[in-house]
Amino acid sequence: MEKPRIDPCIGKQIELAVLVISRRELVHRRMGIRNSWAKDASKKMIIRYVIGGPSEGEENSEKLDKILDEEQEQFGDLIRYYNIMEGYNFLQFKTGVAFQWQQKWCPNAEYVMKIDDDTIIDLPLFDNITFRPLILNSNSYVSEKEIPTEMYPEYMHGSTYFGNSKAITSIMKHTKEVFAIHIEDALYTGILAEKGNVSRYDHADKHFRNGDVYF
Repeated sequence: MEKPRIDPCIGKQIELAVLVISRRELVHRRMGIRNSWAKDASKKMIIRYVIGGPSEGEENSEKLDKILDEEQEQFGDLIRYYNIMEGYNFLQFKTGVAFQWQQKWCPNAEYVMKIDDDTIIDLPLFDNITFRPLILNSNSYVSEKEIPTEMYPEYMHGSTYFGNSKAITSIMKHTKEVFAIHIEDALYTGILAEKGNVSRYDHADKHFRNGDVYF
């Protein structure tokens, strides 16, 4: 785990920690986020981009490392894990270490959001979502060895989900008890959430819009 240059959350009131799952080569996506919806983040929000190490057969790794060093020097918002290769089959580990980073460096965050770098969110809506009462293909194949039940438990869609810090703590306590299946949303918001007795609510129809986005 790369240690932050400065402690990002100590002595601050952090309402939301946004952990953006990205890939090391997708610099343009991160710049797009910084120049768009991330600009709406309040002073009580923190945004970090989680990237892994070189994928197998990656070309120009040294050149890309230099670009990433410059990106980190300029923005200081990367969470870099050199020992986790980029790739779909390692996504569950990247999500896990993202939550570990939050637990270690920003445990005072009231809420934690995991989001993919190809997803757009409206951060000003965050207060509206959280501070009001709640009303109570082959890539997806998982063997019986990995999960012995016939069906997944109910889980949240992986492009975006968030919960309070207490929920993340409860989820992470049980990571050593289960097989790390590569369907990361089913793993963290389904299997581990059930073990941690974490309640889940789906409000996608109220706060998210499906369809094409034009610029």
